[in-house]
Amino acid sequence: MNVPMIRPAIAAALFSLAGCQLQIDTTDEQVDNNNDSQTPIVTSQYIVLPYLQNPSQEQISIIWFSDTPEVASVEVAGVGTFQSQAQQADALSYGDSEIAYIHGDKNYGNIHSEVADGQAPTMAYKHYVRVYGLSPNTQYTYRVKQVGADEFSATFKTAPSKNSRESIRFIAMSDMETEPESTQKTVRWTASALAIGGDKLGTDPDTYTRQYPVDQTTGYQANLRYAAEQKPDFWVIAGDLVEKGGRQLDWDEFWRHSAGEWGQLASNTPIFPALGNHENYWHPDDPGYNADASMLSYDKWNTYWDLPNNQASDERYNKRYYRVDYGPVTLITLDSSNGNDADASQDTNLFIDGAASRVPDFNNGSEQWNWAKRELADAQADGQVIFVQFHHSAFGTGVHSMPSGTAGIANGEDSQSGMPMRIYHELFSQYGVTAVLSGHDELVEYVEIDGVSYWDVGFAGDGLRGPGYPPTTDYVPFDLLPEAGQNSHWSAHGDAPEVWDGAKLVSGGKHYGFLEIEVRPEGDKNFNVIMTPKYVFPITNESGQATGEFDYRQYDKQVQITVIR
Repeated sequence: MNVPMIRPAIAAALFSLAGCQLQIDTTDEQVDNNNDSQTPIVTSQYIVLPYLQNPSQEQISIIWFSDTPEVASVEVAGVGTFQSQAQQADALSYGDSEIAYIHGDKNYGNIHSEVADGQAPTMAYKHYVRVYGLSPNTQYTYRVKQVGADEFSATFKTAPSKNSRESIRFIAMSDMETEPESTQKTVRWTASALAIGGDKLGTDPDTYTRQYPVDQTTGYQANLRYAAEQKPDFWVIAGDLVEKGGRQLDWDEFWRHSAGEWGQLASNTPIFPALGNHENYWHPDDPGYNADASMLSYDKWNTYWDLPNNQASDERYNKRYYRVDYGPVTLITLDSSNGNDADASQDTNLFIDGAASRVPDFNNGSEQWNWAKRELADAQADGQVIFVQFHHSAFGTGVHSMPSGTAGIANGEDSQSGMPMRIYHELFSQYGVTAVLSGHDELVEYVEIDGVSYWDVGFAGDGLRGPGYPPTTDYVPFDLLPEAGQNSHWSAHGDAPEVWDGAKLVSGGKHYGFLEIEVRPEGDKNFNVIMTPKYVFPITNESGQATGEFDYRQYDKQVQITVIR
């Protein structure tokens, strides 16, 4: 433990955990022998623990946030020491409503409980280190040393070379939508109608108001523990990381889970995120979708992530879409936030003004489209195993899989539909995309069309919805899927029905989880891709109450594909 020496003295230090901050609290005083004045020892706090970004074969980024701009260092075993670049993170500010929540009587998760009454949390300073001089496919231990704070230690692994025959494992999630209100807040938990003799994609009306047995915070924590046990090489998040992209408390909650008091998966595993609709709205002075909200949300997004540059013409398009090569795997991330504002059939969000909010169009001929086409062609020419992620599911059966329009869900139209993203399917098929990873519908769902696997992995920690949106409407847009999609369709709602022993849940049902993807070498050139949806199953007692324990399980839907190079 490192304690700064302000004057020659001996100090006692106590390591404590408070809110989402790791703190060194030094309580002794030091005496200046020259004038007998008393000077308190300076303390330092981690606001967000160190986490990993943008790995390559020879480099990786390490980022953390503290309450001090003091220069810190990162020591990488066997490589050297790197000094941090610290900058005040002005975008990570709090509105009056957020400060009121912290000090209100509904702060059940005790976020920022250490903050004095009526005050905002401490302004954050971003520390950034780019580590270089590394070897491909190698694990390293790193230590972050900051004056006044406890030394932090974790590991990272560099990417293998493109021609590597190493296996790659990664996890894909979406729609955790973190917010402090997730503590003591459960979600609706509808069941398939199979048990009452109905269609598997129908919903048992007796479960319209039924709630899931554990709250969102508890379910997401269990999900991340399971994910960490898989020891993934990287972590893909297909949008809706937070409930409100412009609300700082929701980002603080995200990091409590990812690089904070509740878990440190991001400290050992790089995150590759995509923007969802929730990362494009809410401003403390003007809630909802508007240009100010989009700008603030993007400023927070831009502060947290170090992602490959897409060379976009607008600097605010950067980090919205990008390409990552991790050994033989290529991940193309697109921004499905907004399309053609003049045509609802080509737009995924009818509330966003793309020009005013500086959110890129994704349609044919747009800058993003042309970029995606070039990168897909290049990755195919390199013989890469290609995955694509974006938020809005293009082929699904949920509420956001209805046609885009303003008539309302009850009338068969959705103002935030994923259907316009189907425009990319021909490109994906042409350039040999193995799988597309999305969310938004908050289902566990799969279809295969023209050799491309489409997954909805939006069951990380928020809603556990069924098809359609009962009881507002019981229409399920299954008939809107192409014939190939109808024939290959699988969902947890319809194909993993719940099995009960009285009030006790035995198996089945929709639960919080993730998609695990393994890319294994097969023969001299080819690869076997194995995709498995996994979930955390809450154990319940004879009365149907959650015991606090979870089983780690997987759905009976493992997809294996041979990619020929």
